Amino acid sequence: MRRIWMVLTVLLGLTWAQYEGRLLVGGQESQAIYPGGDSVAYGPARFIAEALGLGYLEATGKVYLSLGSRVAAFAISSQGADAVRQLNAYRNQDSLWVPVRELARVLDLYYRNDYGAPVLALRPARLLEVQRAMAGSSERYILRFDRDVQVRLLANNPPRLAMIGVTEVPDAPPTSAISFSKESWGTEIYLPQGSDPPRLMFLPQQVVVERGPVTRLPRVVLDAGHGGADTGVAVGSLREKDLTLSVVQQLQKLLQGQAEVVLTRNGDQAVPLLARAQYASTAQVFISLHAAPGSQVTVFSHPEIQTLRLLEKGRELSARSPAAQRAILERYVAAPGSAARLAQAVAESFATAGIVANTSQDAMYVLSMAGGAAVLVEVGIEQLRTPQARAQVAQLLARAVRSYMGLTSSGGGTRP
Repeated sequence: MRRIWMVLTVLLGLTWAQYEGRLLVGGQESQAIYPGGDSVAYGPARFIAEALGLGYLEATGKVYLSLGSRVAAFAISSQGADAVRQLNAYRNQDSLWVPVRELARVLDLYYRNDYGAPVLALRPARLLEVQRAMAGSSERYILRFDRDVQVRLLANNPPRLAMIGVTEVPDAPPTSAISFSKESWGTEIYLPQGSDPPRLMFLPQQVVVERGPVTRLPRVVLDAGHGGADTGVAVGSLREKDLTLSVVQQLQKLLQGQAEVVLTRNGDQAVPLLARAQYASTAQVFISLHAAPGSQVTVFSHPEIQTLRLLEKGRELSARSPAAQRAILERYVAAPGSAARLAQAVAESFATAGIVANTSQDAMYVLSMAGGAAVLVEVGIEQLRTPQARAQVAQLLARAVRSYMGLTSSGGGTRP
């Protein structure tokens, strides 16, 4: 028996030695190193980016790798022990290495360890829908996915894009000029021909393809609470996830054309809390809608004392910037008290319908990354029971947004 265990030990040792020092990335092989010993594996940064189609940038002492809207930023250390302790990138002579497991965590990549060899890959993604919309005089195609993906522009006109790692797509309507082509690395999508070169914008689980004049419409992000397996509060047959989605979809139609309106979800799917908070960071107005038993309406805003340091620095910079630069900054950095003013506008709008809306400050994570005015509106289910009641809530919220932003007109969008 002892001899058998000795043989097994030798064989396992040989197997481990065979894989040790290897790194497998998207079906390609490279080297893994362990700057601080044998606990944290590092892989070559540029090789990983190229093998998985990630965005890659080295700048000002940091290296950035991105997947859609997700960005992994690593400070660069020249000492291996320091790099491992802080999970920084490691520069060894002319090569730059990043911690593989930490990269997988931040970008939501597939990761496992096979006999000491780290394995890294994209998780398969699904294209859920393609929506066409107008933002002022600009045309947009909004690609919605079940996770963040990397999209590359392959041709300008007609637009042809590589959706890396996308293995499932919806059926294109017969009347649509949109088509797909399956490839070994994912899927190509072909969009209708236009007169202007396209621009790409990345949002959580979305990629927006825009062409036409650069729009300066304000961005409003609407967040329907819960979704997917998380139904939220239920009263009889009324479920919070359905009620909130119904209201924000109507609110989107009411504001379309006046603002660039983005939904964190446009169907019954789960959206991680982090993704919702990231949406808020790109909005001039962010409304997260929830429901609760009863008839009370409460509007929550994030305490100003807990403002992000980035927002504070933006406000400091805005105060001493020329007018043109200040106008750009103000699209992402709201003035102090903006959330409270939006909350008050919501309360005043509900008051016009005889509904009392209380305002309160609370440190809610979904509002914590907001650069603009962000509120969470909790509406009693008794105020949402009928289609007419839900339409009224959407109209009251639209009135509040218009009042806060000084908007007066409306428009619409279409789905191919």
